[in-house]
Amino acid sequence: MSDLEQTQQDDETPQIVNLAQASVEKIEAELVRANQASIGVVQASEVDLSLAAVGAVETHKFEASRTAIGMLNSHQAALHTSAVGLVQANDVQLDGKAIAVVADNIQMSNDSASVVTVARQINAGNIRAGLVIGREINGDVQTLLDTRTALLSGIVSGIVTGLILLAGKLLFGRRK
Repeated sequence: MSDLEQTQQDDETPQIVNLAQASVEKIEAELVRANQASIGVVQASEVDLSLAAVGAVETHKFEASRTAIGMLNSHQAALHTSAVGLVQANDVQLDGKAIAVVADNIQMSNDSASVVTVARQINAGNIRAGLVIGREINGDVQTLLDTRTALLSGIVSGIVTGLILLAGKLLFGRRK
């Protein structure tokens, strides 16, 4: 792409986008603010959402309140009473529900829950998650899968799988 085309493309990218009661497929801007909006993809330096639904977000700083997000990739993310599929960030403040959170530092409120939480440092009064992996975990951890349960599940599933394969070979195997 030539310098002229790049300059023209930069001029076409808006600096600030404000949405209210709108539906947009894709937004590229420096700052995006949306209230009661449906957005497919957002690429911006800073995103602030309220009562919104977003498919994917890539940003440096993200803040959302009462919002549903499919995938979020951010440096800093603050989610207030929100639901998210996958969060990948350096710093996450989570007050809501998430399927998977991968971050360096996670601060979870007492009402928050996630299926998988992976971080270097996790801070919360009460951590509710299916699987928690972290170097430093501060808070009361309630997991669905602890070390003993994971080991037992692995052994039982291995034995069951082996028996099913053996039975299949005995019943349907070739005979000479």
